[in-house]
Amino acid sequence: MFIISKIIHILTLPLLIITLLTTPKAVSTDTAELVSKDAFAIESLMMGQGITTDGEYYYTSGSITAINFTALAKFDCKGVELVDMHINPLPKACSDRGNNHIGGISYYDGKIYAPVEGGDEVYACIVVFDAESLEPTGEIYDLPNEIYTDGVPWCAVDQSTGYLYASRWNDIETIYVYDTADSMKLVKGIDLTGIEKISRIQGGEFYKGTLYLSEDSHDNATFKNILSVNVETGEVAVAAVRDVGGDNIEAEGITFLETEDGAVMHVLDYNKVIGVFIHHYKVNF
Repeated sequence: MFIISKIIHILTLPLLIITLLTTPKAVSTDTAELVSKDAFAIESLMMGQGITTDGEYYYTSGSITAINFTALAKFDCKGVELVDMHINPLPKACSDRGNNHIGGISYYDGKIYAPVEGGDEVYACIVVFDAESLEPTGEIYDLPNEIYTDGVPWCAVDQSTGYLYASRWNDIETIYVYDTADSMKLVKGIDLTGIEKISRIQGGEFYKGTLYLSEDSHDNATFKNILSVNVETGEVAVAAVRDVGGDNIEAEGITFLETEDGAVMHVLDYNKVIGVFIHHYKVNF
């Protein structure tokens, strides 16, 4: 792993320079103060979709569906340096039926919960990985295709209950809740209110009892919403608006960790030219 990491660093430098030169710069807004950012080039293959944390490591997911490429990776939180990676980590049972996309992931109790989709019949499912090794645990939970007709782009586990939350991709009216302790049994659906149109949710994570969602709406050009969801009432509101610097930037996964520099919200943004950024924000929710 040490040798691979060194090779990646050598290959990354020129691409990283291109990324920094060609990407519009994200800036602070009234609701999301940008504290710092980390830029990635070759590593972006392993982190263009989801991000989550256990407080010590950031875990990321990547997918390139055109070539059936998926990945999981682990970065230390302090230096955001690559620690481990696993290319094409999906179990054979998934890859055999055409699963080729890992979305916005979530950490819970030593495991990574990954929303997985792809195949002629979508085959939306939750695949569980061991956080230490990044290897699949053998747990694969199929989700109802009649609900997830356009895939399952994100999931988030409430650390206090062990319940997993997930929605479809577009025209989201309901978020569904599953029990990780009971073979991903469907607990309930939460009907959403407060915002008329909710689409293109790329990631979700809980923070202080509230579910926050990273939205990649094309309607707002360079501005991307962070939505809050009251999981008791279903009320949705815009918690923060981020200026990502350009309309060629795609908002991806989200996670929360209080760091020494005051940042608490960490969001993946994908530069469609080349590269991925982790933007670290102070927020006052």
